Amino acid sequence: MAGVKEIGAAPTPTPTKNQTPSAPPMSASDAAAAGRAARKSAELEAGQVMVAQAARQAAEAKENLEKERAEQENDYEREDQTEKRDTSELSKQSKWFGIDGKLLENGDIRWVLEMEQELFEALLKWMPSGNGDIAKQLDELSRLYLALLEAILTHTMGDEQAAQIARLDEILAQKLTLLMETDLKELMDFLKQTGQTDTLQNVKSSIYKQTTGTSISARAADRFYAKGKPAGSSNLRFFMPESNESAQTGRDSSRARSTAAAYSSHGAEEGSIYKLTEGRNVRMNQAFDVSRKSGEMQMSQRNQALSGKGGGSANASISGGRTAFTGNDLARANRFAAHINGSGNLLNHSGISARNEEVVGYLAAVTSIKGEMYAASYGRQNAMNVPIKSAVNQMVDYYLNRKGIYKVYDYTTNVYEKTGSSQRAMEEGLEYAYRLFQEKKENTEAQKQAAYLEQAGFFQNLLKNQSIQSDLLRGMRLLEENWRDFLKSIGENEKKGISLKMQKHSPWGILLEPGEHRSIFRGRSPKLLLSEAIAVAVLIVVYLCYRLMVG
Repeated sequence: MAGVKEIGAAPTPTPTKNQTPSAPPMSASDAAAAGRAARKSAELEAGQVMVAQAARQAAEAKENLEKERAEQENDYEREDQTEKRDTSELSKQSKWFGIDGKLLENGDIRWVLEMEQELFEALLKWMPSGNGDIAKQLDELSRLYLALLEAILTHTMGDEQAAQIARLDEILAQKLTLLMETDLKELMDFLKQTGQTDTLQNVKSSIYKQTTGTSISARAADRFYAKGKPAGSSNLRFFMPESNESAQTGRDSSRARSTAAAYSSHGAEEGSIYKLTEGRNVRMNQAFDVSRKSGEMQMSQRNQALSGKGGGSANASISGGRTAFTGNDLARANRFAAHINGSGNLLNHSGISARNEEVVGYLAAVTSIKGEMYAASYGRQNAMNVPIKSAVNQMVDYYLNRKGIYKVYDYTTNVYEKTGSSQRAMEEGLEYAYRLFQEKKENTEAQKQAAYLEQAGFFQNLLKNQSIQSDLLRGMRLLEENWRDFLKSIGENEKKGISLKMQKHSPWGILLEPGEHRSIFRGRSPKLLLSEAIAVAVLIVVYLCYRLMVG
């Protein structure tokens, strides 16, 4: 039947009004071409994504670099402003090498003494005061020297350290030489004149130790002080301070920097421990750390020695086991030497021209007693006692070449040793010497010598219209005044002076008493007094004769 479908038959689709008929089936070649096109399109899209990511990363990196550069520039500006603004807190490197180590741009710089400008200038301008305060002056020199030495040990090493220390030692040698030629001149001259070579060396070694805190041998001391002798005008700047203040003000940190720059031109050698880093900062050579620690130990030992800590005193001993002289020891010895070199040398005094054996022996004894009293006034343990007494004895021994001289010398010094009284020794010694002198003047054989002629006095070679009594009075006054000067030189009270007079049993005793003992005779001539004494004696004789005749 026409209206009935066959069972199992597929229905045939009927196209709608708007539906187009489907395309015919694609061939195998067309399908392959379409696949290739799709893959190329996907690869292109992936490449575009990678390029975009790389561009973003490059932009981020560039931005980070610009930020870092800006931050670094800001840091430099802040450091520059800080250095220019706060000069009181500048680091040593900035002070020495300039902002950002500009002096190091052409090489590594070597540290020099001029970089410690204030200390270095103070040392160069230092001059002896001439007031005799040796201890204070040595303390001043020690402070400057040790501060500069510490700077050298802190900022140098090797050959460069040795070079800077040699420069510092040369200046110190010059300053100590000046000190000896001014404040210790009298002592040095006295020791030279009496041949005290060992003591001279000891003095030089002692003031070296007082300044540096280290001992030095006699031979090393000679080498050290040889550096202090001016070789020419080039060294005068170390001896004399600047006389022109305007020139002084012109020398500032630029001199230190120019000196440093001159050293840097030699290139980086051993001792060049400051370097310019990539960040334009000054840094120390790390290999220097061991040398710096060694320097710190050395400075500690020196300071301990000078302060008396750490098992000893700065004044205890010097090289060779010798006892060191302190600044006060040297000052006292110099004052005494000034007395002996001047009017204190009675054996060469202008007011005593006589050269009879008795007066020479007596004056030698008085000089020897001065040496003994010097030693006693400062204590038996004083380091200068033995050297000074030895020098005095050496001077006195030159005159003890005749028996008559030694006889009076021995008598007078024995009285002092037994009694410990300078007053008694000088008084009894004078009486003894004068008695021997009078005996020789009456001796025919002795009168052949000029010293015992009738016109010869005890203190004056020729009396020149004055009596022998006047000569004695004048001589005793001179001795009293000279003794007061001596007491002043050793720091003793001048009121402890002596008052010379002849004993009452002496024929001239009533006529020759000096000082307050002469007050009752002031204004009356010795001749008048002598005449009165003779008249009294005649009256006594007449009276005795009368009693004998009557009685």
